[in-house]
Amino acid sequence: MKKIVFMLACILLTACASHPEVGQPQAPLDMASVNAYNTKVYHGDTVPASQKVKQAPVNMPLNASDSQPKTTTKTTTTPVVLMPSIGYHYGRYRW
Repeated sequence: MKKIVFMLACILLTACASHPEVGQPQAPLDMASVNAYNTKVYHGDTVPASQKVKQAPVNMPLNASDSQPKTTTKTTTTPVVLMPSIGYHYGRYRW
């Protein structure tokens, strides 16, 4: 038993002490294009004007659900089942 605990402790320490591999990017990045893209994102010009979709105005006012009546559902209770048994049982439907 002591050998198993010792081996598990050694494996755990080895796993915690190992350094994760730090990956370097495979291709060098063109920083000019990255900065141009970040500028477009910052100003919101990522989609050309020909591809932009116009949104239709919404006919429903905000918080329209407040003016509608709320419906409630009545929850049904489980029926009581009388069964012969020996002893006093806790829980539900022990067959």
